[in-house]
This record gives sequence, C-alpha cells and structure tokens, in this order.
Amino acid sequence: MNTDYLVIFNPVANKRRAKHQWPEIKKQLDANDIKYRLKITRRPLHCVSIISHYLVTSFRSDSLPKAIIVIGGDGTVHETIEGIHAAQSKNESIPNVPVLIIPTGANNNFYTHMKQQHNMNSNFIEQIKNHHVENHEIGLFDEHIKKQRGIFLNNLGIGLDANVFNLKNNFISHKINLKTRIEYYLSIFPTIYNLSTFPVDIKANGEKHKIKKAFMVTALNHDTDNDIELLVLTRKNIFQLCYVIMRVLFKRELKVKSAFRIRSDNIHVEIPSLEYAHADGETLGSRFYDIEYRKTKYPFIY
Repeated sequence: MNTDYLVIFNPVANKRRAKHQWPEIKKQLDANDIKYRLKITRRPLHCVSIISHYLVTSFRSDSLPKAIIVIGGDGTVHETIEGIHAAQSKNESIPNVPVLIIPTGANNNFYTHMKQQHNMNSNFIEQIKNHHVENHEIGLFDEHIKKQRGIFLNNLGIGLDANVFNLKNNFISHKINLKTRIEYYLSIFPTIYNLSTFPVDIKANGEKHKIKKAFMVTALNHDTDNDIELLVLTRKNIFQLCYVIMRVLFKRELKVKSAFRIRSDNIHVEIPSLEYAHADGETLGSRFYDIEYRKTKYPFIY
C-alpha cells in the first residue's frame, strides 16, 4: 500500500490516556482516506530507532513520507526529530521531513507555544489537507567532549532538574502503581537535600562568567526569538528548591527571580564535574560538559 504519512503513536503518553484517544484519531484518518503507516513506540528512545530505520529504508526506495504525524507529548516530538537527525547522520541526503503534532501528552508546552505564535488550526485533518509548512525555532546543542549533537524543544537542564527526571525515569521503568508513586515523591527531597553544587564557566556575548557554586544550569528555548536564555540557580534555599521542583515535575515554565540569567544566540558552558543532564525530560546521563547552545529551525505543519 502506498503511504503518504508516517504516524508515530505513543500509547503511554499522559499516563496512558493517549491510548484511549487513538480510536477516534484513527477513525478520522481513515474516514478522510489518508494513507499512512502506523508505528507504535514501546519504550524510551524506541521512537528514535523506528524513525531512523524507516527514513533510511524509505529513502532508498524513493518513498519518503510527505510528513510524520506525531501522536504524543513533547517527549515524543523530541524523539521524532532526534530520529530524523539520526537518519540524516547515516545518509545526509535525507531531508528534514515536516512534522505534524497531534498533542496527547500531559503537558504539550512546545505545541501550545507554537499554536499561539502561529495561530494554528487545531483540526489535524484540516492541517493535513492544507499541508501548510513553516519553520519553527528549536534549541540545538553540541557537546564537544562526547561529540554529541542534539535538540531540545523547551529546555536542557544540568543538575537539579536533571536529577529529578533521572529519578523519575528510574521509577517509571517499574510497574506504575500508588506504591511506586509514593516512593518516588518521598525520594525526591532526600535526593535534592544531598545535591552538591558545582562550578560553571559561561561564555556569551563576548563576555566570560565564572560561577563557583551552582546547582542547576538550564538552557531555555522561548521560541519567540533567536536567543537562548540560560538560567543558573546558585542559592540553595529550601523554599526555592520546592518551588523549582514543582515547576519541573509538572513541566511548567521556569520563572525564578533570584537566579543568574543571560541571553544570547550562542552560549558556551563548561562544567568540570560529573552531573546529570536532560533534554525535554529525556536523560542524557552523567558526564562532564563542554557544551554550546544555539537555535535552529525545523519544518512543522500548521
């Protein structure tokens, strides 16, 4: 069967509520005679390998999809674009395939910002039929020690927020029930209390900044201009920590007054100690950092 679209579906998005939304989405796709190939993600980073393999093989047979339809939250969109980049690393002739988002995550922050900025039509069938493609700003990072390039839609954090996401990902790898949820929330505060500070060297706008004691370094993509905002928390105040943790857990935009902030179209950060990092909630592991942040553009269907 000829397929015009690749559909990526994450059934566990929004605490598995997305699974119950699929029948109605499928009904609308089929009713409008939209030809597609369905791929279901089964585990973290599965989406990256699915898309990479699919695009490489379909490019060889001259059957690339018109677009990729993503049914999930920000994490699924993040993995989708990483999968496209992974395919391009194997064959640089593969183009940036446009992405259409059907938001079924718990917090679809990237989609919400994009919708507000571009006055998007929320009817995905109309979006597919109109196929109006525009480039949208996303964050791009280059980590020079491990020679890793990646993207972030909302934020890339090192330290406090990354430790919380790492803890969360360890818990959700087990069976999710009331007991594991309680254990997870109870384990957060001892983890945060014992968190060590670390030194940070920052280069931006032709200036250098040295911070001796930081416990969170987060790059933010506000997707309204060409600048990345870097937020560094240095004061270990229990009330501030609790506030930040709640914002992180519920994936809300970080708004902290007592923090070092800098904006630039290119920010270079060095951290000479082993720290956890995350990009849009996807953990990057514990490592030293020599990392640059900037913006890039990617095509989305509105």
